[in-house]
Amino acid sequence: MAQPPGGGQQMTPEQRTAMMKERYKGMGLNDVQVDSVIAINNDMRPKMMALRQASEADRPTLMKAMTDERNTRLEKALPADLAKKVIESMSMQRGPGGGGGRGGGGKK
Repeated sequence: MAQPPGGGQQMTPEQRTAMMKERYKGMGLNDVQVDSVIAINNDMRPKMMALRQASEADRPTLMKAMTDERNTRLEKALPADLAKKVIESMSMQRGPGGGGGRGGGGKK
């Protein structure tokens, strides 16, 4: 995925939403479906952020439960083929093992 504009600066929520809309439209979702996916993501974001407060031992289990919840909601909101595309795209963004953070606290 392309880097955010401005040399790696944080994107505003509006920029992030616009980028997500373009990505999902590129997967073949219509406007209503795109809005549904974004609403699900926005609803899940605070829950995912709260994981930072969980112990490192609990984090993988909690993350899997939230990912499963998100995937179930996507499967209900989208036709099966599109849900699969969106879920795969989200999984690829996280990278192998579902990590995805900015480092720090990781074992080396």
